[in-house]
Amino acid sequence: MGLSDLTLQVIVFRVLALLIIVGVHGSLIAWTAALLGDQGPRQDGRLTINPGSHVDLLGGASLILFGLGWSKPVAVEARNLRFRGAGLLVVILAGFFGLIATAIALAALIQPALTSLPLTSGLATAAFLRAASGLALSCAFLSLLPLPPLAGGLLLGAFAGSDRPWLKWVSAAVVIVLMATGVMRQMLDPVAAVLTPFILHG
Repeated sequence: MGLSDLTLQVIVFRVLALLIIVGVHGSLIAWTAALLGDQGPRQDGRLTINPGSHVDLLGGASLILFGLGWSKPVAVEARNLRFRGAGLLVVILAGFFGLIATAIALAALIQPALTSLPLTSGLATAAFLRAASGLALSCAFLSLLPLPPLAGGLLLGAFAGSDRPWLKWVSAAVVIVLMATGVMRQMLDPVAAVLTPFILHG
């Protein structure tokens, strides 16, 4: 879906989905990092599901405009984690599987919404749940890419070190260009097409 396809309903659905996605993803990454020994996310106030603590302006705008986005990066230091690199991978996967679980839960609510709510509100709620579930899955797949500001970019940060901050800016610029040109969607759609039916209906 391009910019010309955006409608008020799509925008509202994406904004509401954004609040769910960033709250789940950001808080799970922060809590997992804290449980593994890095107390930085606690000090940064990230141990909350409140989406206000996890919204990234650029990532949120990207989700609304392009249907793909990310939560505010959580500052995680691999050297503070138990198991270091392996611990960092656990942190990233916690956010990924949290979004997968969120997508499954949202999809599971579609049928109850259709059967228990009045027709008009039931159809609208089901449409939102379907859209939000798809967005959660797309953002889950996206989050694994090892590019800042995505969660997978924590791996790049761990290997590159904090003395190369320019890498984060270059990587972020690349991500935005890939989003705006539709290349990122073309990369992820084949993966989503294969895995989505299995995840939601398997």
